[in-house]
Amino acid sequence: MKQKDLLQQMCDYALEVSLRKGAQHARIAAISNTAHELSVLNDTIDTIQKSVDSSLMINLFVEGRYGTCSTNKADPAGIDKLLDDAIASVRLLAPDPFRKLVPADLRYKGVPLYSAHRGSVDTEVKKAFLSGCAASIWGKDPALISVTAGYSDYRRWLHLADSDGLSCTSENTWYSLSVECAVRGRGDTRPSDWDYEGGIKPEDIGIGSPGIPCRCAASALERALAKRNPRKIGSGRYQVIVENRVAATLLSPMIDAISGSSLQQQNSFLLDKLGKSIASPALTLIDSPCLRGSPGYRFFDSEGLATAKRTVIETGRLNMFFLSTYYALKMQMPVTISAPSLLLLKAGKGNAATFAGLIKNGIFVTGFNGGNCNTATGDFSYGIEGFKVENGQITYPVNEMVMTGNMLDLWNRLLAAGDDALKTMSWQIPSLVFDTIEFAGL
Repeated sequence: MKQKDLLQQMCDYALEVSLRKGAQHARIAAISNTAHELSVLNDTIDTIQKSVDSSLMINLFVEGRYGTCSTNKADPAGIDKLLDDAIASVRLLAPDPFRKLVPADLRYKGVPLYSAHRGSVDTEVKKAFLSGCAASIWGKDPALISVTAGYSDYRRWLHLADSDGLSCTSENTWYSLSVECAVRGRGDTRPSDWDYEGGIKPEDIGIGSPGIPCRCAASALERALAKRNPRKIGSGRYQVIVENRVAATLLSPMIDAISGSSLQQQNSFLLDKLGKSIASPALTLIDSPCLRGSPGYRFFDSEGLATAKRTVIETGRLNMFFLSTYYALKMQMPVTISAPSLLLLKAGKGNAATFAGLIKNGIFVTGFNGGNCNTATGDFSYGIEGFKVENGQITYPVNEMVMTGNMLDLWNRLLAAGDDALKTMSWQIPSLVFDTIEFAGL
């Protein structure tokens, strides 16, 4: 019997036995994960790893109480013993009237979903591909100290069922290639940078395409070399371009602030902002989970809620909170979805280079290296790395600067979004340009 068939059989068994042993309701997730990782350091294979795991995640609703347990055992006797112990433990918990299964009108009822490559890649092919990627730059520049190339792939199969009739299945794959380069800078400094490619098929990262240069490696080296010999600049307010690769860092506190746990605990600077303007009209954010072949593609969430395309923020106005059944009931609000799937920030025109052409005195942020945002107030402080922008040109690298402010003020200063969002990310945020933001430097 195939592992997935056995897992689904054990899922059905656990569901049946949970009810027989005293649970009023149950939800079971059967999960199978297979992953491979390889890395090359300079011209040598550094690591080769394979992991295979499977598990049952069991959610129990017992006499108005709720608890969870999990097991990687696929035998009825082991599941029986686990459920005896788990149900006895759940009965000791305090009642929680807000824990419910997904209502029938909100749960996913469609066919199994597949966003997966059907084949596999031989280990020798992976090794040759990765070694060739590192070799394309290793020894080609005297400033290059080291190059680390990493390959990974995973396959995830999920079957979700509950005692009210929910039954949904998905399977997806993802292949990725990353390259990081460290180079000699001024004195003892070793600036480094990286690049990344990904997709649901091996061809998406260049496997099976002989003769095509490893763009990822060349880009990582070019980026690292550009960061040599940074300068310090004075504190002040600067116009800011934030690169597409790191723009999600600035969006993350906004998403955290409209998520159920933050809202219900009143630890959110957006608690009373539903239906109100929270950003400039340049910000429109859409959750688009049904874009096949993209990271984040899914038709149901972890509790079986059906996903749907939703406009989270429309021309600066906050349209929704991310609420699972639990937090929606606690807050007496409509259920939406527990978390975003595939976030798309509506594109404008241009990229970092074209935005720079419009700026006389600014900073191009290419990375964040520490800092935090207070979810309750929206106040933030992030260390940054990047480049000075002068008279329409991206010029020399800068370091030892901190970007500070408040999230509501920041997003109200958004001037424009580019059209260069990376399709390899589940938050596809293009390069962004903001009006003057406070920086602490010299």
